Amino acid sequence: MAAGKRGKGSNTPVDASAETIDSNRRRFIAGAAAAVGGLALNSQGAGTPKTSALPALPDPATCGIDHIVVVMMENRSFDHFLGWVPGADGMQAGLSFKDASGKVYQTHDLAPRYQNCFLADPDHSYEGGRTEINDGAMNGFLLTQPKGDTFPIGYYTAASLPFFKGCADNWTICDRYFSGILAPTSPNRFYMHAGQTDRITNTTTVSTLPTVWDRMLGAGRSVAYYYEDVSYTALWGSKYKSFSQKFSKFASDVAGGKLADLTFVDNVGTDVHELIGISRDDHPYADVRDGQAFLNQVYNAIRQGPHWATTLMIINYDEWGGFYDHVPPPYAPVTAQEFAATGNDGRLGCRVPCVLIGPRARRGVVDHNQYDPNSILNMIAWRFGFAPLGARADSINIAHALDFSNPPNGYAPSFKVPLGPFGGLAIDACLPIGDLLGADDPLSPILKPILGKLSVSDQRRVEHEKELADLRALGKKYGF
Repeated sequence: MAAGKRGKGSNTPVDASAETIDSNRRRFIAGAAAAVGGLALNSQGAGTPKTSALPALPDPATCGIDHIVVVMMENRSFDHFLGWVPGADGMQAGLSFKDASGKVYQTHDLAPRYQNCFLADPDHSYEGGRTEINDGAMNGFLLTQPKGDTFPIGYYTAASLPFFKGCADNWTICDRYFSGILAPTSPNRFYMHAGQTDRITNTTTVSTLPTVWDRMLGAGRSVAYYYEDVSYTALWGSKYKSFSQKFSKFASDVAGGKLADLTFVDNVGTDVHELIGISRDDHPYADVRDGQAFLNQVYNAIRQGPHWATTLMIINYDEWGGFYDHVPPPYAPVTAQEFAATGNDGRLGCRVPCVLIGPRARRGVVDHNQYDPNSILNMIAWRFGFAPLGARADSINIAHALDFSNPPNGYAPSFKVPLGPFGGLAIDACLPIGDLLGADDPLSPILKPILGKLSVSDQRRVEHEKELADLRALGKKYGF
């Protein structure tokens, strides 16, 4: 297993020798596969992790994991947030990037600025992501940003992220966990729920893709979905409303012994929360200290709950958010259905933070195997006995990062994480400027004709808030 204690173990990714192919060739192969129908798209092993060195897994029914909790945060890359972790393949200080004018800038510690409201939210679109990674050169992260705006190449260290510092010391960090698609939030959240996507932008068209919820319910298992303000299960209409509830119920449900076999926690703020910088989801312009407090809140509820001994908590991020990372994301297969709907070339998204917590997690370890959201879904399928979702059954089951050779270790240390709230302290800086300040409702129809007059920073902010408002409206339509 490619894992090692801090400062030990190989930093070589599992798929380092796998040949990748250019997007035009992938499109040709994908189109051919789609033409013959129903085929998973892949070529020459592109993006397929090597599994020969992985140990055998135990009988899932007796593996000691009865409850899986997946917590998804927003828009941060691995190097940006966890490049400081000892033993991990991370890079922070000392890197150089050119902006669109050719001026060179250095990576830098963003602290003590924890919101950066005066900078433009980095581009994390399907097209922008491909400019940023530049065919694997990983040097275009300032090319999609206003000139002189170096937000995408800033980073945070352990001193700014006390929860993750505690995790690095006590739990498992995965330094080769890639998001499902090099695209924005919704396509990646579809990957977390369905193992594939039917879109590459943040639209609110109701989906018919089969999901992990369908498989779990079909297997007679209990499920729960908690959301802070915006429910992504609403993208399937009212289908999953019965087990979707506000996050305010989470701690009492866990303490009361009501932890489901599978639980997702989606922490996404409303458009208003994002607007004034008080969301706790880590999406710019959230204060990252509030994100740490939120994760610690979830962790404390689980570790102090009656099901701790048989629970695995997985923290991940939906996508990289336009922040720099030095590891080129590989390709992975996509279904013919996905290619037909999106034209997705199969490129995984950049690395994002991923942490494994629980009595079966390895302690103080960096795992270097290649994972993606389907790795989590494959583990859920393995544990609860149903077929994998999507085209990535070969994504390494993330259960391989766990310790099944020793008795479960129930020690669950507390972390010293300030409670906050912190966000909104720079509220004036987090509000849009110019024409927006005169609007009674920042999401009112008057914004549409003036978007082109806004700065890039304000325009991206308003677009993000409008996407959340649309999703909130969709949820309201279906009774969320």
